[in-house]
Amino acid sequence: MENDPLKSIWKGLDTPQKTETALIEMFKERNHPVLKAIKKQAIFELVAFTLFLFCYFSMFDGMKKPFFINIILIVAIAVNMLHHFRGYQLQQKFRASNSLKDDLNNFAAKLKSYQLETLFSKIIWAGGLMVFFTYNIQFTTNKWWAFAAIVLVLIAQLFLLNKNWAKRVVQINNIIKELEVA
Repeated sequence: MENDPLKSIWKGLDTPQKTETALIEMFKERNHPVLKAIKKQAIFELVAFTLFLFCYFSMFDGMKKPFFINIILIVAIAVNMLHHFRGYQLQQKFRASNSLKDDLNNFAAKLKSYQLETLFSKIIWAGGLMVFFTYNIQFTTNKWWAFAAIVLVLIAQLFLLNKNWAKRVVQINNIIKELEVA
């Protein structure tokens, strides 16, 4: 008999049995919640950035800016989109083998690398937007203050993004530690 009543109850519960086909169906891409979320965000951003790229030339005076400034903006957006697809592939390629602990160690290392890639891609994206929108602007005191506020907001977002990814890596490392104890 267990000392902990919750453990006793848990051990006494019947686990629902799933067929092999039901288990396989659960792991397909269309049913995977993380892949669905990544795909939804990537599609939303792809549509939004595509609409932006169709209208930036006339609405934001892209035709008045030098060719290389337009290329910087397009590359910054492309880097951001490619990063989303890289994250999708990272999640999609995770497959458990015989050693869940080794799989999670590998995945944690890949997530740590992806964390740095995420920060780098967001810096490129923000930098590209800043270069495009600030090119050929005569900065006044108010514009410098506005620019500084935007940069501070971007730095705060990068800090929060890094903190979020670090938390995910720590969670996986905690699971690995729990597996070592068990």
